[in-house]
Amino acid sequence: MFLIDDEYIKKSISIYKSTRSVITLKEINEHLSRYIYNYPRKAFGINHESALDFYCYYLERIENIILKYNETEVKFITWFTYTLRNSYLNYVDYKKRKEKHNNNVEEVSIDAPICNREAYTLHDVLYDTKSYSLSDYVDSTDDIESISLKMFNYIESVFNERDSLTFFMHNLELFINLVSKPLMNYFNISYEEAYSIIEKARATYIHKYNDIIKLQDSIANINSQIAENNRKGIFTIHLASKKQQRIKKLQSIKVTVSYDFLSKLFDITVNAVTKIIKKIKTQLKESFKL
Repeated sequence: MFLIDDEYIKKSISIYKSTRSVITLKEINEHLSRYIYNYPRKAFGINHESALDFYCYYLERIENIILKYNETEVKFITWFTYTLRNSYLNYVDYKKRKEKHNNNVEEVSIDAPICNREAYTLHDVLYDTKSYSLSDYVDSTDDIESISLKMFNYIESVFNERDSLTFFMHNLELFINLVSKPLMNYFNISYEEAYSIIEKARATYIHKYNDIIKLQDSIANINSQIAENNRKGIFTIHLASKKQQRIKKLQSIKVTVSYDFLSKLFDITVNAVTKIIKKIKTQLKESFKL
């Protein structure tokens, strides 16, 4: 992620809120632009075209968003990342409604691995495979947020506090908007302390998004080469093989919090963490209906 100068951006927003200066707004946009573009690529694993589309979507709304910012001691990037996540989910919902209107079927297949990373995360929790249609598991009226809430409520009702929280933290990207309160209650800590735990947990796997982006770009480049060769009437087996190798590598990347981190967080053994995750996953497969 590209860092944001906390002092500079807070001062700039304060000036803009007082003056409504077009120049200041432009400077704010320029300072935040790389972070806006790269956020969904790293947080959701989307490709360049989708990231650029979201970037345009967000910039159309950025003035109203920053006007809602009230300065605190907490770093601006914390608040800003939260707005980006919510805006991205709204953007995805908007795209879904648009696609539904056009009678498109949302599907993820092994031949098209460049997709919404959050859809991968949801499916990884239960099935550990990448070739599926969302319609097989998700009611057409549900979105990822409502599904994660259903799973969250079910797990909390069946398992004890520690085990539930262990599972939520392991699958953090799916439950990231829901775990702060359980963390606060379990450890008897403040929201800021809970958020700090979440950030430390994310730091254990956030680097994997760089690998995801590189692999996505590599697959996209191979697809372009294959398309170009097809236009020329050239069939190159090595490119197809190369593509499948990249896809397998992409599929093998698990964007989850490590058992080692969870072991230290809850002061239990790695073996205990393994058993907790397996127990809840098994119960979900048997009992939970999306």
